[in-house]
Amino acid sequence: MIRIAPIARPTANRQLPLLLPLLLLLPSAAPAQGIQFEHTTWSETLTKAKSEGKLVFLDAVTTWCGPCKMMSKEVFPDTAVGTFFNAHFVNIKLDMEHGEGIEISSRYQIWVYPTLLFVDSTGEVQHRSAGFHNPQELIALGNTALDPTRNLAALEHQYASGNRRREFLLKYLEAKTLAFDPDAGQIANDFLKTEDNLGTPENMDLLMRHIDDPYSEGFQFLLKNRPVFEEKYGKREVKAKIESVFEDYLQSHPELQLGEVQRLYGTVYPEGGEAMASRYRLEYYYQKNDRENFARTAIEHYTRYPSDDPDELNEMAAIFAEEVSDPARLQTALDWVEKAISIQETSYYQYTLAKVWLKIGKKKAARKAAVRSLKLAEIEGEDTMLVEELLDSLK
Repeated sequence: MIRIAPIARPTANRQLPLLLPLLLLLPSAAPAQGIQFEHTTWSETLTKAKSEGKLVFLDAVTTWCGPCKMMSKEVFPDTAVGTFFNAHFVNIKLDMEHGEGIEISSRYQIWVYPTLLFVDSTGEVQHRSAGFHNPQELIALGNTALDPTRNLAALEHQYASGNRRREFLLKYLEAKTLAFDPDAGQIANDFLKTEDNLGTPENMDLLMRHIDDPYSEGFQFLLKNRPVFEEKYGKREVKAKIESVFEDYLQSHPELQLGEVQRLYGTVYPEGGEAMASRYRLEYYYQKNDRENFARTAIEHYTRYPSDDPDELNEMAAIFAEEVSDPARLQTALDWVEKAISIQETSYYQYTLAKVWLKIGKKKAARKAAVRSLKLAEIEGEDTMLVEELLDSLK
């Protein structure tokens, strides 16, 4: 029988046994391994994916992205996540605002962070999502990316092939939504075309979340049933939705001509659209530096839609004083600024009145208004330099 001698206890006057070097030689538990990210170029990552027969997992981030930092700290170090992703993907993390990340961001239309992108070795997207994912969600996302019947590339192929079945469109819409894909609105439109009743709670939710085409049947349904939507979601939310549809459509169609923009106003705002379109025409001609059409449109607009805002009236009169020479049109500007003064007299309004009178050629009236402007400016504690210069020119 082998007998193991007991280890003597150390005493105050006795050296500890030299066990430390031996302990260092003993095997220890391996540290948990999370996702192992490559530190190579995008091209080299694709080459490695091809040689290993894997997809590339790209964590597209920015330095200021909070959810990106949370995933790096809390999710990617997870042992289960690392085991799964290291086995099935070649992983790379890139800053979309620096280096080659800038070009990749443009190529793959990445504007939400983090974007979690899965591409094959040729660089073709197989699946994508965006936003924070916990470990279980991230592994589920990876499984979907690996499934050639469920990933986004497969769904897009079915859609392109004409699949418009209700169940499929809902699945496809969910995938597009999770990817923050701007095409989700069109998928929602296609789905709603298959529905006999757009007023179900589910379809109303889809309309509020996804509808983005002001000419679609779904958006027109929202407008016609606005009180019902306001009761369900609140007036502020419905108003914000309608405004976002208009603004997003206008921004995404910069080629729209003036007449088409006017039609858009009338479609989105059936009650106040004409006044909004008239205002748009006014701003359009001003930005185009088309002073003839601007002056004509301004007079038409304020004749049809009179304003009681003194600042607005004064601003238009001031523009006319600088840009317009026709006496009849200047008379209209005179009416605007006089109305502004009748509502609220200020040194600035009197200064505009003086400028309009001067443009008309009535120096005496211009000087009277300028004197009044100077007096009010002194009372109000405003800068008097401009009005003093005007008075000097009227001597």
